[in-house]
Amino acid sequence: MARVNILIAGVGGQGIITAGKIIAEAGSYSNTKVLIAETHGLAQRGGGVNIHVRIGDVNSPLIPFGKADYLVGLEAIEVLRNLNYASRNTEIIINNYIIRPVLPKVKLLSLNEILGKLRGLKVHVIDANSIALKAGNPKAVNAAILGFLYSLGAFRGLISEDSFIKALKHESNIIAFKLGMSVKSMLKVF
Repeated sequence: MARVNILIAGVGGQGIITAGKIIAEAGSYSNTKVLIAETHGLAQRGGGVNIHVRIGDVNSPLIPFGKADYLVGLEAIEVLRNLNYASRNTEIIINNYIIRPVLPKVKLLSLNEILGKLRGLKVHVIDANSIALKAGNPKAVNAAILGFLYSLGAFRGLISEDSFIKALKHESNIIAFKLGMSVKSMLKVF
């Protein structure tokens, strides 16, 4: 059986933990083993949150360093903070959304500066916030990202589209997922 490791990162309040729960529930509808583990700092204060999602033939919920198949950033800077989970083969998905760090005097990186630090890696940049707004729910960013991941084949042979539709429940989330599936990203290899 196949195995997929997905690390989803962002800041508190972006729906990262919910994204993991959606994948786990969709996995149960497809009779596929999904293990998730949450790690978060000061999440309620805009701190970093990440969720390890391991699908298929796995026994531990934590992704070893360098073993993520997909590194997903609902907030672009969080990709840099979690880069130790990536390898040259990892596909990186970045939502082009940047949140000012809560610490004073911390330089805010631009998207181009972030992308410049990802040289030699496979990077997809999408505007999940706009997709969520188009779906009628600004909080459906996570559903849009999951739809995009689905279109990349991240869940192929493991979790069906129908299982995701069941797990997403709300119409705006389903719309965001389907819009995310149809997005053509700007794939860049830096």
